Amino acid sequence: MEKYFANNRVSPPVAILVNGPSSSGKSTLCRALQDRLTDLADGNPDAAFARVAFDDVVLLMSDKLYPVSFVRLKGGDLGRLVSRTPHDGRAGWEYIDESDAEGRHGGSPRLRLVLNPHARCLLSGLHRSWGVHLALGTNLVIDHFLQDKSWSEEILEVLRRAHARLFCVGVFCSVSELERRESSRGDGGLEGRPLGLARRSDELCHSYELDYHVSVTTDQQTTTESVDMIVAALQQAGFLAAGAGGLNE
Repeated sequence: MEKYFANNRVSPPVAILVNGPSSSGKSTLCRALQDRLTDLADGNPDAAFARVAFDDVVLLMSDKLYPVSFVRLKGGDLGRLVSRTPHDGRAGWEYIDESDAEGRHGGSPRLRLVLNPHARCLLSGLHRSWGVHLALGTNLVIDHFLQDKSWSEEILEVLRRAHARLFCVGVFCSVSELERRESSRGDGGLEGRPLGLARRSDELCHSYELDYHVSVTTDQQTTTESVDMIVAALQQAGFLAAGAGGLNE
């Protein structure tokens, strides 16, 4: 029996899940991929892609819930914060030092992002909202940071329940380049990252046996080359019509 989606399309929507560590260039890649897919769709609404991201969880919470370490990194006003000192349990997230943990890189600092219960609920809400978009027939490019096994299991279950056609992209980058990019991100905006998050997240993000259809290496390929690889893999796997716009039905 055919399943009909809310926009009357019969074919399941496509979810392109792009996973990689902090500072690996996922957001730049996902924006460029969405632009390319929009050009290929050429106005066909069934072939259009929306872009969603893990980082959207930060935009959902008050900036008063940002952690002291993050706001200090940005040179912001610490007096606005609910949190008074790092790790006092008041912030929406914190960076935990895991320099002594096992991992293929080792070294210090190695920081892990930890969400408090409020932020974790927001992430679950984001995941479920993406499932609703898919159930409505919207194709998605999902910019994710699957640092925790529970995050990975949760989003995969949401995508399964939405009956989406899942296409997985692994984003890789040398740790030296990750750390170079990380050290250059203290720009006063939301893009700031503490040193050590890239090194630790690179040990974790690809640890949960996600079966990638294609992998890109962002310190060896340009963004355009990476997008070319992804589009070619989408075509080869039958998600995208070869040599033309639109999706394969």
